[in-house]
Amino acid sequence: MKTKEKNIKGLILCAIVALILTCCDDEKSSGIYGTPYDPSKPVELTSFHPDSGGVASQIILDGKNFGNDPSKIRLWFNKKQGRVVGSAGGRMYAIVPRMPGDTCTVSVVVGNDSVVYSKPFYYHISVSVSTLTGNGTEDPTKFGTLAESQFRGWFLAADLEGNVFATINDQGNRVGVVRINEEENTCAAIVQGDGWNVKGPAVDPATGVLLGADDNKREVYYYFNPAEAWMPRIKSFAWKEGTNIPKDPWHKAMPTCAVDGCVYVRYYNGNLVKLDPRTNVAETVFITDQGECFGAAFHPHQPNMLYLVFANDAGSYANGIYTYDVLTGEMTRLSGPTANGFRDGEVGIAQFNYPMQSQFDEDGNLYIVDRDNHCIRRLTTEGRVETVLGIPGSSGYKDGGKDDAKFNAPRGIAILPDGTIYICDTGNARIRKLAIE
Repeated sequence: MKTKEKNIKGLILCAIVALILTCCDDEKSSGIYGTPYDPSKPVELTSFHPDSGGVASQIILDGKNFGNDPSKIRLWFNKKQGRVVGSAGGRMYAIVPRMPGDTCTVSVVVGNDSVVYSKPFYYHISVSVSTLTGNGTEDPTKFGTLAESQFRGWFLAADLEGNVFATINDQGNRVGVVRINEEENTCAAIVQGDGWNVKGPAVDPATGVLLGADDNKREVYYYFNPAEAWMPRIKSFAWKEGTNIPKDPWHKAMPTCAVDGCVYVRYYNGNLVKLDPRTNVAETVFITDQGECFGAAFHPHQPNMLYLVFANDAGSYANGIYTYDVLTGEMTRLSGPTANGFRDGEVGIAQFNYPMQSQFDEDGNLYIVDRDNHCIRRLTTEGRVETVLGIPGSSGYKDGGKDDAKFNAPRGIAILPDGTIYICDTGNARIRKLAIE
């Protein structure tokens, strides 16, 4: 699938180059073709067209003194860099980057000159969902190619190599960890059976190691190292003397913090625990109300900030998005009412209905699986909550765009470095793929 996408992009680029050559032939007669950048003269901007588009849209920008070396030109759409593929001194040709924001300030940097266009570029986001694997049934559980595999996943994690890991948490043989790779067209169980009731899977981005907590054993977690073909290792840890020890072992999420190298494990009892994998010693650093919290992720640009998303059984924390600062120990609520509901808007008034797993993309948008609203929500970098896909309160199964796609009690989410998003659509026993561009 990715190979096809690369071929299509290659054809698009060839078409752009052909367009550039044609336009440059026209510009030779005007005297602007091939004009190099002159640092003694200012860069001037006049216009660009079109004034709107989506990812990989072609854009033509007019002005003066761009120069004729695309490698020395920097073009920005807000904070995202566009790709300049050609320049003829007074005209350049570029490709719009992925998701720079709805309304973009367009700026050009050449040498020491930095100039901003007076009018904005309007970015159009395209959202759709398709089915990656699963056919709606889990019995019997089967693995193989993406087309023939069937199981009911709960939670997801992804590494830097394009692997997606799903946990199965039903019963008997329908318990374990599955590795899915879209490019390889494979879906295989890493571990399977009663002894592998894994919750809260998370990949350490520094090592690629997959971690997962045992939902039935308080001091046990699993360690899957890609250097060992993800062979399962079972690790036990000890409690720091005098720390508050969780009463029960249930319902844990465990992301790794880049600031201190520790794993943060949140227990159903409310204990937020810091586990040092180098010493295998753990201590409770904060206690919340009791209840489920499967959404736990560190912000990519503020690595000391752990974002926790609580389900609707967590008392005063219910249906809330919180931040925990590992440096100061401060816990702060961001979202609105604790009651079940649905509301988009500023994060302070947003409502959820049993939110589950959450994950950041590289830009710092937090994607949240809102289980009982049957939706995928997003907390943007501007502090707004918006519905990405799904029809609030309406369960079902349907691939397609924003107006008609449906989920059934989704639980898990994983995001690859290239922005590809996978959803564990648990009620439909399928893994879905979101394309947001």
